[in-house]
Amino acid sequence: MIINKFPGTHITAELLNPKHSNFCEVFYESPPLQPEVVMGSVNAGTSYTGSLFEMGQEGMTGAFYGILSVQQNFVGKHPYQKIHKTLHRLAENKETAHIDNFDSDFGVQFALVQKPPLDTACIDFDGTVFVDIFKDHLRPYQIDANYAMIYVVPPLADLYSTPNDFLNAIEDTAENIIRAVMYYNKNFTLEKSPNSLNLKPINTIRVCLFSTGYFNTFQMSHDQIASYIYHGIASQLHSAETYITNVQFENNYHEVMATGLKSETQDFNILRKLMAE
Repeated sequence: MIINKFPGTHITAELLNPKHSNFCEVFYESPPLQPEVVMGSVNAGTSYTGSLFEMGQEGMTGAFYGILSVQQNFVGKHPYQKIHKTLHRLAENKETAHIDNFDSDFGVQFALVQKPPLDTACIDFDGTVFVDIFKDHLRPYQIDANYAMIYVVPPLADLYSTPNDFLNAIEDTAENIIRAVMYYNKNFTLEKSPNSLNLKPINTIRVCLFSTGYFNTFQMSHDQIASYIYHGIASQLHSAETYITNVQFENNYHEVMATGLKSETQDFNILRKLMAE
């Protein structure tokens, strides 16, 4: 469902509703109606000690692992963690690095890292973004629109002194998602594709709106977190040509315990209010 356009842009914001469960599809499971869609789906990854930059933990990153490990034949292994650690090492003294040549046992043809800027509110690895472009024959569900995974290290509340510091880090992380996609689109696609690749600009981003579990020990509300994610994304869409035409916000339902006996289902009405401002 298209809500509105981001203020001052022609980029549409879309609110996706779950089809089969309480959670939205992380990738298209059937081809979109618009054949021109080139989507990068945001995976909220992990900064667990020993599991840094990997997939396969619980929650969203577990969902990504379940799909990609079967599609790309790496069940029980963690090739994306290896890619991400290599990229982060290559970017040791700078904000970005990329790899454009992968062996046949990897499911990607191109990958880059975008670290947050030096003046960010993010601490340690928080806010780091990886863009992983799938090989043509290894896209999820064999659907061309499922073009990339955008792996993000979400802010971990325990690292921050105050709730405001945590929320500011969330906003900076959302900004860096757009910054990473813009950097990829501008420098590595179409006629600028490296290593004889034929890379397409990402024009659609699918992103989650909340933080839960051990990441959100401040117990900030879903609406607060959604607002900061929205503002971080919106602030970067005012930049020069982005190639981005649509941002899909996942309207994952969550249960809010109203009493000890029942629960109420709530959705992200806050986004509709923000888009109406």
